[in-house]
Amino acid sequence: MRLADAHALVPELVTAEVEPDADRALVEQIANWCDRYTPWVAVDLPSGAGGYGGDAGLLLDITGCGHLYGQGETGERALMADLVQRLSRHDFTCRAAMADTAGAAWALARFAETQAALYCPHNGQRAALAVLPVDGLRLDPSTLETFLKLGLRRIGDLYSIPRAPLSRRFGDLPLARLDQALGRVDEPIEPRRPPPVFRSRISFAEPIGRPEDIAAATDRLILALCRQFEQASVGARKLELALYRVDGSVDRTAIGTSRPNRDAPKLLKLFGEKLGALDPGFGVELMILGAPEVEEWTGAQDSLPETGAPARSCWSEDGTIDLADRLALRLGAENVVRLAPHDSHLPNRVQVAVSFATPVAEGAWARLASMKGARPTRLLQCPDEITVTAMMPDDPPRQFQWHRHTHRIVRIEGPERIADEWWHPRPAGKTAPANIVPPVRDYYRVEDNEGTRFWLFRDGMVNTAKWYLHGFCA
Repeated sequence: MRLADAHALVPELVTAEVEPDADRALVEQIANWCDRYTPWVAVDLPSGAGGYGGDAGLLLDITGCGHLYGQGETGERALMADLVQRLSRHDFTCRAAMADTAGAAWALARFAETQAALYCPHNGQRAALAVLPVDGLRLDPSTLETFLKLGLRRIGDLYSIPRAPLSRRFGDLPLARLDQALGRVDEPIEPRRPPPVFRSRISFAEPIGRPEDIAAATDRLILALCRQFEQASVGARKLELALYRVDGSVDRTAIGTSRPNRDAPKLLKLFGEKLGALDPGFGVELMILGAPEVEEWTGAQDSLPETGAPARSCWSEDGTIDLADRLALRLGAENVVRLAPHDSHLPNRVQVAVSFATPVAEGAWARLASMKGARPTRLLQCPDEITVTAMMPDDPPRQFQWHRHTHRIVRIEGPERIADEWWHPRPAGKTAPANIVPPVRDYYRVEDNEGTRFWLFRDGMVNTAKWYLHGFCA
């Protein structure tokens, strides 16, 4: 009704402005808090709702989580009771129901008449739904109104109706909702956050808040998670630590690794960079460590058979990978790069800068090493144009001028001819006429009278060629 009519009926009525953004933030906060029970949490919005108010709720898939509170049905009931009790401590009133299907749990949570009916035993959804109103099928108001006019008031009234006439009259949605609630058709729950492949948790009898206590608990969580990694022959690429505080809020932090890792001391050292930024608030009652990204373990062999000699891996043994991971936590993974082989024969494209987390194809460095022709130890980012003196236009250079300094050549090797990649456009100002073969570069390794060695190239055809300095040789 209109607000004026409502005030006329109830003068002491208290009203408040609707706040969709605050509703959204509240539902998201509760959903984050529910991650303590299961990583598979989804926000359930009412059909056609534009915001998070009204009939919004949460769907939790607790498959395999009930054993944390007890065995079988006892553990599931205890989990549901714990959820309701903890929310009530934060001044939230909720109705939670548990069933084999999301549709049955949705209907029971909203329309079950007794507290005992909120828990549906295994394969008991058909009997539990039969006494509920048809509103529990999550249908549009017009369909529900027609059901009521036809005398179909309970979900059980639909069981005996032939499916074909019902589908012709109301479409496929009522039958689809009924089949989902009864478990005949799967209704997957799409979680808000990607659920971690592996996770470990630790709860505390009394809330903790000291940094050393949080670090010790993190150490225990990492050790438990690494044991799971060893059994599954995987390593972590990303770990996420969540602190569930007594006020119902959640604080999170995450680390990433450049390669699959299951070395507990090294992972704890990476977390050492992040733990100081966590705020325990009034105390932490639960900590969960998850691994949302893992990869097959490809770690180096610890020792060679019989000899016991260590099998060294250059980057892992000299600490380069560990240093890169620590720098990535401080500077960002995109700002810590390394050179990787690129499938190209051009000197300036044969290597590219990639993140340390980017895998390199096996054998890529071997293909790079097998390329013909020696390469300079230092390559200029952009070739520098020089002035060359030669006996004939197509002869090797005798001397060249670079940065106003003349270098007289005493030794020369070459040429090595490298053609452009025709499928890539040339930079502006270096396009050859269309009636001439694709541009080529003739590279020379030269040494001047002072013993400095350079890598020069002639770009283009003889009559229109320009000379450039591209690098320095050892």
